[in-house]
Amino acid sequence: MTSISKLLLVVTAILTIASCDNPPNHQKTIVKLKIENYIDTVQKKFPGFDKNSAIKDELNDFLKKDFKKSIDTGLLSDLPFKLDKVEKCGNKYVLNLEHSLISKYYDRDVLNDIELDLYALTDEKIAKSLQEGQFYTVDLEFRDYITFQNKEKYCALFLIAPFMGYFDNEIQFGAIGVNLKKIEKFPK
Repeated sequence: MTSISKLLLVVTAILTIASCDNPPNHQKTIVKLKIENYIDTVQKKFPGFDKNSAIKDELNDFLKKDFKKSIDTGLLSDLPFKLDKVEKCGNKYVLNLEHSLISKYYDRDVLNDIELDLYALTDEKIAKSLQEGQFYTVDLEFRDYITFQNKEKYCALFLIAPFMGYFDNEIQFGAIGVNLKKIEKFPK
């Protein structure tokens, strides 16, 4: 066997072995989050909401009633929230969890339009085990929509306004007080 044949055999073997480490490029399937499916369903119930203020008002009224019930069924359980702040508030601890502006983990479709802040009541052990700035998924129980009248209960010192509904290109769910049932680091 000549040296060129040996070299060709070695190069072929190396390329064959290297290709074994690189599986074929499969397209990733994007699984819709529960909140995306919820928004799709709500929008289908109110066709024309984006071109008619009366329909949009009906949609917003529906959201105010239905969203709080949907939280209790796990609607937000797969949506990552950024932990903005852990705060002692009286004799309890409050986690400020955000899905707004720069705190979004996903950059796609309707998830870019959702503005939502959670104020989750929890105990000292959980509060002190978490890191601000990290993303978490949560299992929650609805307590209150936070307004100017009840914001002190959650140490929500700064609220722009307690809006909820479709405004321009945003879907604003405002600030919501919740009981934290479970929290996990994201991604797992």
